Amino acid sequence: MTLTQLKYFVTVAESGQLTRSAAELMIAQPSLTQAIRKLEDELRFALFQKKGRTLHLTQEGKIFLAYAKEVLSASGRAEAAAERIYQERNGLIRFMHTEPTPKYYIPDLIRHFLEREENRDVRIECDIAGTGKIISALLHDEINFGFCSEPPEPDGRLLMYPLIRQPIVLIAAKSDPLAQLSQISPLDLSKRPCISYAESSAMRLQLDRFCAERNIRQDIRYRSSAVQITSLVARGLGWAFAVKTDDLPNDRISVLRMPNLTLMRTTYLAMRKDRQFGAAAERFRDYVLTETATV
Repeated sequence: MTLTQLKYFVTVAESGQLTRSAAELMIAQPSLTQAIRKLEDELRFALFQKKGRTLHLTQEGKIFLAYAKEVLSASGRAEAAAERIYQERNGLIRFMHTEPTPKYYIPDLIRHFLEREENRDVRIECDIAGTGKIISALLHDEINFGFCSEPPEPDGRLLMYPLIRQPIVLIAAKSDPLAQLSQISPLDLSKRPCISYAESSAMRLQLDRFCAERNIRQDIRYRSSAVQITSLVARGLGWAFAVKTDDLPNDRISVLRMPNLTLMRTTYLAMRKDRQFGAAAERFRDYVLTETATV
């Protein structure tokens, strides 16, 4: 029994026709028929029964199909792992980061790391995503590292190292009446249009708890990413809590004074506990933890 035979079987089982399956597999129909018959001979039971021009799975075929799909899925994962191992051996590092990190943190991190002689041939692939997507990518072994918030629920499969702490501030457009107040109370914010974070954002949970504790009744008109939130606020679409960056305040946004607003956003270096790294990824991990950690 070979992986090719299993692939042929699954393809025929899903299409129900030899002609269509042969075209999809780009082989001659007689070759496909012969491969299926050979597999049935090895298994010692029939996989299909023909009704008109359509092939239907036998009861035994239905049972075997689940196992065949499982084997092919495992084979696909093994091929993906082999490619990842090969790429990492040749100096590829993959990571994702959230948007609220300081503007030049990631670019400077990459530049200083690649300036080192031993990293001249290293290649880096990075993308921007929310914490939920980053955690999922880590657990599915799609990336080496994540720069993100803590997940809503602790996950024992992950290591989380704090790197950066940034204050969370209250912002509104300079044209918003809130910007004219000397300080903001929870009552000032209640029932006024506001903008919050996407459902998968760790920031959303943190801010929802803060608002609930202070009885701030949010009138959320939009949910969006961190970068888009500041743009929406600048256009006068509502107030929002945001991570303090070099871009705040600006000529269109005011940072408002709210007593007892002491929330902080911590960015962590996240990785899987059981992840085996190539030499380049190990150097990157050590560089981040020894050279850039600020907490």
